[in-house]
Amino acid sequence: MTTTVRETLLGACHAFMQPIARFLLRNGIGYREFSEVAKTAFVRVATDDYGVRGRPTNISRTAVMTGLTRKEVTRIRRQDADNKEKTHPRLGRPAQLLELWHHDDDFMGEDGLPRVLSMEEPLGFRDLVKRCGGDVPPGAILTELKNAGAVKEVSEGMFQCVKRYFNPSGIDPYMANRYGEVMHDLAATLHFNSVHPDESARKFEYRVWNDQVDMRHLAKFHSLVRDHGTNLLEFLDDWLASHQAKGEDGKSKTVRCGLGIYFFSDEARKRK
Repeated sequence: MTTTVRETLLGACHAFMQPIARFLLRNGIGYREFSEVAKTAFVRVATDDYGVRGRPTNISRTAVMTGLTRKEVTRIRRQDADNKEKTHPRLGRPAQLLELWHHDDDFMGEDGLPRVLSMEEPLGFRDLVKRCGGDVPPGAILTELKNAGAVKEVSEGMFQCVKRYFNPSGIDPYMANRYGEVMHDLAATLHFNSVHPDESARKFEYRVWNDQVDMRHLAKFHSLVRDHGTNLLEFLDDWLASHQAKGEDGKSKTVRCGLGIYFFSDEARKRK
């Protein structure tokens, strides 16, 4: 791979990672948790896609391809073996702190609930932060927890844990899962097309855009996309429903397929 191609690929990664990072940070997921998921994805793909004669890729080659150590590859493979659909990343510090506050006897009351803590008391909030490790100041973590609505100050200098999970935006599981599905489907299509030189074999993926649209017409374009896009999707949804496999006799082979349409604009960036 030439340096230019490599730099272009990393530039593309930087571009698509920014909205992902924005989405994750808004919903309380930091780099530590993301990196664990990313490692698992790299090891899983290197293991499953690059073996010889249908066998998994060996640990040494997986380590070379991913840049991870053999020990790390072994750990991730072992962790991933029990359940291919789920990963168990290490919690970010705010989430880890809430977990400890709810489960560590040192920070719980006799009623089994998190104690109200002051910053400096023995086994207080500062000690809770130390228990999580790292070098982030207690005040900074407290601010994030308060902003997320997970902790509130019930009296001067006294803090109560009111939520078990760190979820700053309040996103529900359905929306989080939908984000993952949409990103997966689009990325899978782009990858499929990139490895199929025969254009006739590629999956449908086209865009229309213009860099010089008058801002006054943006709302009108959005309305056109919504109306015509909805009509097209409803037509295709009816077609898919009419061609769904009938019965459960096991004779029909099935496949998941569909079409996604999305609107995009850079007006927020233009105003900066």
